[in-house]
Amino acid sequence: SLTICYNMGDTSSTMEASAATISPPRRLTIKKRAALGLLASILGFATFQNYYNSISLVDDSLSQRQLSSSWIERHPERGVSAWARNNFRPLSSAPDEKETVLFWHIPKSGGTTAKSIYRCLDQTIASRLPPSVSRTNDKELVEFKPYGQRGGTYVNVDMTTRSGMLRAEKMGLVASGKADMLFAMDPSFAGEHLYDKEHKGRILGLFRHPVDRLASKFYYLQKADWEQSYRPEWADMSILEWAEKHNKESNVMVKKLAGVKFHDTATEAALRVAMRTLEKRFVVGLTENMKESIRRFNIVMNIDLTSNRNQNCMRKFFGHGTLKTNSNPHAKLEPGSPAWDVLAQDNALDIQLYEYILVLFDQQGEVINSYARGISQ
Repeated sequence: SLTICYNMGDTSSTMEASAATISPPRRLTIKKRAALGLLASILGFATFQNYYNSISLVDDSLSQRQLSSSWIERHPERGVSAWARNNFRPLSSAPDEKETVLFWHIPKSGGTTAKSIYRCLDQTIASRLPPSVSRTNDKELVEFKPYGQRGGTYVNVDMTTRSGMLRAEKMGLVASGKADMLFAMDPSFAGEHLYDKEHKGRILGLFRHPVDRLASKFYYLQKADWEQSYRPEWADMSILEWAEKHNKESNVMVKKLAGVKFHDTATEAALRVAMRTLEKRFVVGLTENMKESIRRFNIVMNIDLTSNRNQNCMRKFFGHGTLKTNSNPHAKLEPGSPAWDVLAQDNALDIQLYEYILVLFDQQGEVINSYARGISQ
């Protein structure tokens, strides 16, 4: 038999064909030689593609300091999720006034407070309103104030469901320019369907330690009878019982960023995609450092904080007696406790991602400040 080998680094591919299939070269007609040559080229290219696609963005043995390796520098977009790579501006690109911001609202991570802040700062918001005032049956997109002059401006779409986002896509929400900010819990679906290469956006997010966030969710939803996901039965169980038997969340941040379905298992490869997507496309904020996070978001969105109205808004949320919305005080879950360990084990990749977010938050400060200097010049 004839054996054709392709060796590339640690990857090799061997293809065998019997002598009955491939005749000695002297017996081949010109057409057959050409066909075999084409076949060999295709097989060689396919092997190279498999090798190229198998290269990990970041080898598991590398430290955070080695993330900027020469290979990664030569392939700056390698590993970024397609929806983010194609439809959102990179961090290296200064903000544009025409950008529509997508805010990834991760439950119990400060998203409701952020929405209240930007409503106060007179940003037109696309999120979700109660059915009684939502106007989602209107045939056209409209900007309106459902709660009067002091209640903020909204666009009549529902960003909390896929059907609502598909309606917004059909009506050309981002292209219309009517909304300043879109708040969505599914960034990949929103990014893929509402933005495009002609209408690229900027993506922001507030992040919280995954175990702290899940503990907050447990205590909140057992009391929040106004929420669709209200769970009064959780009040009769311990957080350990909930963590072991009732919590269904596992590495949801990694899954959302890498396009992994909720009930599927996230992998190390998905973690690398999530890390790369955050690094190249997200302006990251921290729930535990809300004031600095909002300051950076304001710079990215070119919000004028010199007006009395906007200064009063910032004092309202970050001055004496800081205002927090949707807050629910509860006992702190201590690291190393049985419930903490269960939740940490189920969300190990999300914890690794959060630790990387802390690194990005430190690194992005100077980049965001350079935006501010550019605006002021």
